[in-house]
Amino acid sequence: MRHLAAELGAAALAAPGGARLERGDLAALGPGRAVPAGAVVAFCLSDPAALIRGVVALDGHAGAMLLLSGALAREAAEALIARAGAGVLVTDRADLAPGCATVGIADAAVAGGVRAGDAQTRWLLTTSGTTGLPKIVAHTLGSLSRSVYRFGGQAAPVWGLVYDPTRFAGMQVTLQALIGGGTLVAADTHLPLAEQVAALAGAGVTHLSATPTLWRRLLMVPGIGALALKQATLGGEIADQTVLDAVARAFPGARVTHIYASTEAGVGFSVNDGQAGFPADYLNAAPGGVRLKLADDMLWLKPPVMAPQTGGATVEIDAEGYVRSGDLVRIEDGRIHFLGRENGLINVGGVKIYPETVENVVKTVPGVALVQVSAKKNPLTGTLVLAEVALAPGAEAERVRRAIQETCRAALVREAVPAIIRFVDGFETNAAGKLVRITKGAA
Repeated sequence: MRHLAAELGAAALAAPGGARLERGDLAALGPGRAVPAGAVVAFCLSDPAALIRGVVALDGHAGAMLLLSGALAREAAEALIARAGAGVLVTDRADLAPGCATVGIADAAVAGGVRAGDAQTRWLLTTSGTTGLPKIVAHTLGSLSRSVYRFGGQAAPVWGLVYDPTRFAGMQVTLQALIGGGTLVAADTHLPLAEQVAALAGAGVTHLSATPTLWRRLLMVPGIGALALKQATLGGEIADQTVLDAVARAFPGARVTHIYASTEAGVGFSVNDGQAGFPADYLNAAPGGVRLKLADDMLWLKPPVMAPQTGGATVEIDAEGYVRSGDLVRIEDGRIHFLGRENGLINVGGVKIYPETVENVVKTVPGVALVQVSAKKNPLTGTLVLAEVALAPGAEAERVRRAIQETCRAALVREAVPAIIRFVDGFETNAAGKLVRITKGAA
């Protein structure tokens, strides 16, 4: 990775607190003195600049690198470190007791010469699912960077990073900036969203990628118009028509793209026509060389570059090399629409309900800023559909409640209409920017 970064000029990274890395700094990094060659190294860092220094230094030296969010709960972090068989932990946290050697970033990424004969390091990423302990999925730098576009002599973009860089989507933005020839501006995600937007705008960010959930929150920030975006990318969750249209209206000079990707399969494909879902023709020839197929309403993908799945990965791959996505879809009018995750179905009286499908209907109601649909256990009826709603500024709750009920009754089967509508101030999101989905307790 150092060799790729060294080929390009300009700044590599501007991070919170005034930290700044030049590509020359990255190219000069050598293997850490405290990290044996071939070791399995876990990173759990809160500083994106430190993480980037570490992975650049140890790619080609370590046997594998496990990338963990610095915000991960202690029990989960220690369980994943043990599962990966890590012998070294690089961290700035004092609460972790992983049972292996612990070193600081200064020992993991020290200045030194670039060595010859680099080995292929496995990059172990964790899935960004919204329930349970994440899975570990193996990649290589090649499989992670296969979709990177190299800008060459074109005006280099300035990428805003609002994802956790240890997540697949965050690493995609990071590698696109470092290898593709741009600058990466990491937002301080501990700050209020308005301050993050102001910082990104002040740094001249031109390209921004976020989940649909985060885009909805960003669009409510009063200063969002200060961002002069040329590219707005949505990924990680279903991009419904409402949010696609809203992003396009907010940034009329930007290309709006929604990307289908997963930690397991890598980048799948992108859609640039402004419409939800993707053309059914992609089943014959999808962009980027990926191959797609449907089986029992499940989407399967075969990427052109697939890293060896070892080291505790639990990726399901069929005999033809297709990866099971876990996403259920339907074909309608020559287009394939996402219904939701297979493991997120709600069963109401024997009828299968997709929370994301209900959410997409509720989002069309004026006054709804964000919504999360979940199953609420009930001792009498078994399961109810609960819709928790965050209101847009100035919206009146009871008027919105009536509109949600009317809209859902007109668009959904009876069992999918929310039995309970609850108004909330906001929602919990994970390090990947996705809504955390939790089944509610008994009523």
